[in-house]
Amino acid sequence: MTVTSPRSILTISLQNRTLQLTREGFGFIIILFGVGLGAINTGNNLLYLILAMCCSFIAVSGVLSEMSLKKLSIQGEGPAYLYAQEPGSLKVKLTNHKKWAPSYSIRVKGAKSHQSFFLEPEPYFFFIPSGETIEQPVLLTAQKRGHLKITNCRLATRFPFGFFYKTKTIPLQLEMVIFPAIRPVKLPEQSEAGLEGGGIVQPKGDELYAIREFQPGDSLSSVHWKSSAKTGNLRVKEFQSQGLQNYTVFLTLTDPATNQPVQEEVLEERVSEAASLIYHLIQRGHEVSLKTEESQTPFGSTQAHLIDLMRLLAFIH
Repeated sequence: MTVTSPRSILTISLQNRTLQLTREGFGFIIILFGVGLGAINTGNNLLYLILAMCCSFIAVSGVLSEMSLKKLSIQGEGPAYLYAQEPGSLKVKLTNHKKWAPSYSIRVKGAKSHQSFFLEPEPYFFFIPSGETIEQPVLLTAQKRGHLKITNCRLATRFPFGFFYKTKTIPLQLEMVIFPAIRPVKLPEQSEAGLEGGGIVQPKGDELYAIREFQPGDSLSSVHWKSSAKTGNLRVKEFQSQGLQNYTVFLTLTDPATNQPVQEEVLEERVSEAASLIYHLIQRGHEVSLKTEESQTPFGSTQAHLIDLMRLLAFIH
């Protein structure tokens, strides 16, 4: 989650809270010191009153911002899976557990340790009444495939005067699986045969529905030799032409030259290419199987089969 925070002059961290002095707050403190020096040098009671009022603004700012951040909890509701680098819908719910005091001007920021995702737009809650829950829809975009687990987040506020930017870390339980990134790819022609390699596909013929006599122009690869031997005449296999085929997507995880696992950048490129081929082929109705050096999955063309293959690719190493 990436958030642009106000420019801070000084940052103080204590336990689960952070206090940043903003540029506006720094300017106010400079004015405060000027008024204080003027009051001391002149002994003017009016300047002393102004100095006391300025100091009370700082005290009130700290008290009200702390009250605004107190007794708040957050929940996130998202889908079970998302595709990497594609935004997905997420609901952020902020609950105010205080009995009488509302909260104002709360922003939700990700923990500093989480740099693998971001939210758009940044969740902002202007007013949360006491004892109520406010919900906001946002878009979450994950950068990498795998298991995304968010255990905490930060609530931030500049309420009431903007002199300080105070943040508080609170727990947040949100888990989802991030599938590989899907990108545009060139799909193979129906007659195109593939070779083994990262993201290369190999088609499997359509359903056989008849055996007929050989005719000029028929390919010898379609000859049904068993039937030809029985009749003494060449007979060929004829397939049902439905425009749909079975494809095997090969994913190579090792370097053939060294027999060692490929580098991480190459692996991510191959996984994304294989996932893209599987996604687009299944969306067109073709049956697809994923094959690696160790195993091969069954053929399938359903959305459940697509999710199973994407989940397999999300955690492959």
